[in-house]
Amino acid sequence: MNRKTFLKRLFQISLAGAFPVMYSWQIEPFWVEFVERKLPVKNLPGELTGKTLMQISDMHVGNHFDWNFLIKVFQEAKAFHPDFVVYTGDYVSWESEQQYTQLRKVMQYVVTGKLGTFGILGNHDYGKNWSERHIAANICDILESSGITMLNNTQQETHGLNLIGFEDFWSPNFNPLQ
Repeated sequence: MNRKTFLKRLFQISLAGAFPVMYSWQIEPFWVEFVERKLPVKNLPGELTGKTLMQISDMHVGNHFDWNFLIKVFQEAKAFHPDFVVYTGDYVSWESEQQYTQLRKVMQYVVTGKLGTFGILGNHDYGKNWSERHIAANICDILESSGITMLNNTQQETHGLNLIGFEDFWSPNFNPLQ
């Protein structure tokens, strides 16, 4: 193999290796989809026919990307006027207590449902090694003060709909029999 061929192949391999890094750093964090689906639910109370449920997940507020982007997304999401909103974890990418301040700022723009707003925690909401209960408790406090009812191994009935929320499977609090 001559030098020119070697350098060309080295460049190709470098590009192939750089793509996943660039994707996870500059593309995926800003990839937001608003998707509407009709989801028939057996035995749904008649008063809920035609109502909307919005799911928001994996916000990962932290220092790895500009989380101010989430404020714009929340403002766009509010235009859908959802009846129910469920937040399904990973509110932060934990590094330090700075994430509490960042999360509070984002949650000033929280999307709420007309009939209810609920949340569960994700593994990243438990700090390093997904094991720091005090971090999860503080995040729950921030979310609840923002109008989100946290379902930590609990259930709640609202408008004839029974919502069940488990702690994250990897967390020290996972206990679906509680």
